[in-house]
Amino acid sequence: MPKSKQGFSLIEILIVIGIVGLVLTILVVSLNSKQKDIRDNKRISDMQNLGATMGILKNETGGYEQSYCELKNVSACASKDNSKLLKLLSGLGGLNDPKFKPSCLQADACAKGCNYSFSKLESQDFEVLFYLEKGLGGSKVKGCYRLTPSGLSK
Repeated sequence: MPKSKQGFSLIEILIVIGIVGLVLTILVVSLNSKQKDIRDNKRISDMQNLGATMGILKNETGGYEQSYCELKNVSACASKDNSKLLKLLSGLGGLNDPKFKPSCLQADACAKGCNYSFSKLESQDFEVLFYLEKGLGGSKVKGCYRLTPSGLSK
């Protein structure tokens, strides 16, 4: 009587494990890339909203000084009861980077990631530094970006 073969050989099991591992690696890399896109989209949206609100503030008051913000995280402006920016942007206290917490008051401090931070705030001018993991628009360069009265830029 001939013997019947039962079960899988060790080589067959190793091949299946290798294929499953490869598929999982591809999925993890893809998911990580999508998470960066989602975070960058939130950052860009937050900065566009803040820029529009700062424009309204200037139109209503003649300048940016009535934001009563300081050169630190944008969300810290919410602690100023007299801030007109807080009245115009109700979610100001929660306006934080989705991943990074440290402030960046200078562009070189922003190079590794930071929370949205005012680096300049004058009567007729302001600058907010923020970090993008995948870049802005056609420029796919990660790093520190700026929000100014002119808009978003590298």
